[in-house]
Amino acid sequence: MEVNHLDPNNLERWERIDGVIYDMTPSPSSEHQRIVGRLYLAIGAYLKGRTCEAFVSPYDVYLDNNENGQYVQPDISVICDPTKIKHKGCYGAPDMVVEVLSPTTGKKDKTVKLRAYKAAGVLEYWIIDPGNQLVEVYDLQGEIPFPIVYGTDDKVVVRIFEDLQINLADIFE
Repeated sequence: MEVNHLDPNNLERWERIDGVIYDMTPSPSSEHQRIVGRLYLAIGAYLKGRTCEAFVSPYDVYLDNNENGQYVQPDISVICDPTKIKHKGCYGAPDMVVEVLSPTTGKKDKTVKLRAYKAAGVLEYWIIDPGNQLVEVYDLQGEIPFPIVYGTDDKVVVRIFEDLQINLADIFE
């Protein structure tokens, strides 16, 4: 296990993965927040009246169902098991997680977080690259070990809800 010397008590926003504390500052850019907001609204509208709920960061997710274990704050979390939703956040793996890349978090999102989400049992993981206007969709429980990549002209079917399509032109506009 890697050890670092960041003290979460001295950080405004942080995550813990494999025992390593990651600083989540600076705050996201306006473009990042625009993309998160548009996607959250599209998913939220679809989920209205359904069992699943979507949450936008900052929202605490305890992947191991333990406050001392893997702790992350995905940009968007979709949780379909209402017993996982507690006052302090989600305890256990969300069904779907979305991360929007930023210069300070991109490498972690594509490596460390990808492994943590897969190990925890997340079903679907989206990595959105605002600069290139691409979305990588990982089926973490499927047999395809690589993402399917979509561009701004594509519509993406949300794998956990086969009747939900996200028009990426609306997300990247």
